[in-house]
Amino acid sequence: MFQLLLRVVDDILWPAVFIVFFWVLFFANEAYSLGLNRMGVQPHEIEGLLGILFMPFLHGDFSHLFSNTIPFLVAGSFIFHFYGRSSWSIFFAVWLFSGLGVWLFGAERSIHIGASGMVYGMVAFLLTTGFIRKNKNLTAVAFILVFLYGSMIWGLFPQYSWIHKMNISWEGHLFGTLTGIAMAFLYRHRGPEDDKDPFEEDEVMPQWWIDMENEKALQEEQQRLQRPRPTIFRIVYRPKDKDEETE
Repeated sequence: MFQLLLRVVDDILWPAVFIVFFWVLFFANEAYSLGLNRMGVQPHEIEGLLGILFMPFLHGDFSHLFSNTIPFLVAGSFIFHFYGRSSWSIFFAVWLFSGLGVWLFGAERSIHIGASGMVYGMVAFLLTTGFIRKNKNLTAVAFILVFLYGSMIWGLFPQYSWIHKMNISWEGHLFGTLTGIAMAFLYRHRGPEDDKDPFEEDEVMPQWWIDMENEKALQEEQQRLQRPRPTIFRIVYRPKDKDEETE
């Protein structure tokens, strides 16, 4: 039980550390009017490149912050649980490429903030890897995420923000998702091992099967030796000598 608790704490540690920074910076920004949100990604602006690093730590309001907190913790913890050291490569790839995509293709004269791009990227990674890998645990995680966050798919389209009059970075969502999918295929041979196909024939037979077959062959040989041998009559034909011929 203690070992399980340590493993859970280890899985959620780093996602929780990031979330602490999210919350501390948000309340510090609100309390002291620091104006940190201007440090988000500004598409096509050279100074806006630094926003790729700062974007996940900045949020517009409490609702924005809270809506990113739980899915970030859940998805991040699953990635650290299943992928160990490779988690950092996945984590930083989603972070950097989602921001870079916003900088390259985002609308001009806009500022993009929030960790939702990373959330979309991590959820997309887990969903994709759950469906392309033959691992029942990853598949179960994929179905859990579909159930919990399936509605996130609407955030990939600009029409969603227009209809609901919400100022969301659909570009960040889109490029985070594309990065997560790409990383899932790139890392399809890493992480937990795939389950064996029950219909796939093993190249090497298990030892217990070999022993059973050997024992069966030995018993058949003993039974064969114990059977009585049938009597075999042999008829020999030979030509009759002349002396034996009757007159």
